[in-house]
Amino acid sequence: MSESYGQPADELAERHQLNRLSPLVSTVPIIPALFIASFFMNGGFLWRSETVGVPIAGPTIVLICLVIVGVKYLQWRRYTYWFDASGDLRIDDGILNRNERKVQLSRLQAVDVEQPIVARFVGLAVVRIDVAGGSNSKVSMAYLTLAEAEAMRTELLARAAGAHDEDEPGVETPEELITTVATGDLIVSLLLRTVTFGLLLLTAALFLFTFTVEGAGGLLLLPVTGGIPLLMVVSEFFALYGFTVAKAKDGVRLRRGLLEKTAQTVPHGRVAAIDIVEPLLWRSRGWVRIRLTVAGVSSGGDGGSQAGLASTTLIPVATRELAMQVLAQVLPGVDVDQIALTGAPTRSRWRAPIQHSQLAYGASDLVFVTRRGYLTRHLSVVPHARTQSVSLRQGPFQRALGLSTLLVDVAPGPVTVEALYFPAEAMRDVADEQADRARRARATDWASGPDDSDHR
Repeated sequence: MSESYGQPADELAERHQLNRLSPLVSTVPIIPALFIASFFMNGGFLWRSETVGVPIAGPTIVLICLVIVGVKYLQWRRYTYWFDASGDLRIDDGILNRNERKVQLSRLQAVDVEQPIVARFVGLAVVRIDVAGGSNSKVSMAYLTLAEAEAMRTELLARAAGAHDEDEPGVETPEELITTVATGDLIVSLLLRTVTFGLLLLTAALFLFTFTVEGAGGLLLLPVTGGIPLLMVVSEFFALYGFTVAKAKDGVRLRRGLLEKTAQTVPHGRVAAIDIVEPLLWRSRGWVRIRLTVAGVSSGGDGGSQAGLASTTLIPVATRELAMQVLAQVLPGVDVDQIALTGAPTRSRWRAPIQHSQLAYGASDLVFVTRRGYLTRHLSVVPHARTQSVSLRQGPFQRALGLSTLLVDVAPGPVTVEALYFPAEAMRDVADEQADRARRARATDWASGPDDSDHR
């Protein structure tokens, strides 16, 4: 957890600064937005009005950029970081108000190294740190050189695991490559996803209807109607390009990105839940996708971008056999294909006429599993120790049928664990059993944090 302190910092600790190019690199992405805003402001007034033969927009944009660089320079000057006597990361920043934070590495969830396109040109990177709990649990260190960023990631993970070596800090842990997603497979999988393929079919139908009604003039709508699914495919392709999975002593290493490169490390024991996704058009190829919830890593990322969604992807596309090998790296000892599942009763077809045959739940000594979906199947898995609460939900239609839905709450993220439309009485017993499993598992789980709860 990231905390704020007012007492003086340890004067004996060696303080470090971010790279001196940080103010410029963080300002460059703002410039295109300023140009776009200037064209639309008052109908482009800033470009039509001139001073000594120069459009006002030019000097205005330059002045704004200089002010932004100046502010970011002051922020850079005030930003220092160091490791204190207890081994935790300390950050001191702020221009007008001093803000000294302590990042407790014992609660470290994930460390990512990202290279936005501008930073890549000058060899810089961002280190993003996620720790469990608290409203101020995310830390971004922008920018360090790529070598410094990778060394920082290694040191943070080593300190979190209690394996830091003061005599040899920042030594990269060797890794073993598990798989690399082929570019062709990635493109085909994105096009054949249920949502994307459905939008493409809708686009074709709209195009034929418009062309029939309005003639050739309907072609003008094609870029609009077809642009949405294509934009989805292109943006996610950029985010997931070159996806690799590797295992190392400190966790699972994920690398991806075309324009913005990201190196993500998921430490052992930090995964809260996983979801094995199987779209309809992938089944003939035997493909699945695995998404995961890690405490502190939201599904939307920064601004809900495709890069943020990619941060919760364990592998974007793989055969089921390969996907199970990857799954074993984050949930060792779990074989979801060997877990016996209980199917939904016949009367559930009145509540879910399409997917009722796929509804199921089950449990092993380590995890609780639910299955749902027909066009896109979801097999959701939560370790017992990561169960935060168990609850029952019953709408009016379910009450009339004597059914209920069991929800297993986990850390916020993309994975939803729910057993849909089972007999209400049976679900009460299942809920009690899962709460007991979670309680016993947390009692022996070394990675469990104090924020975990168990209630119904």
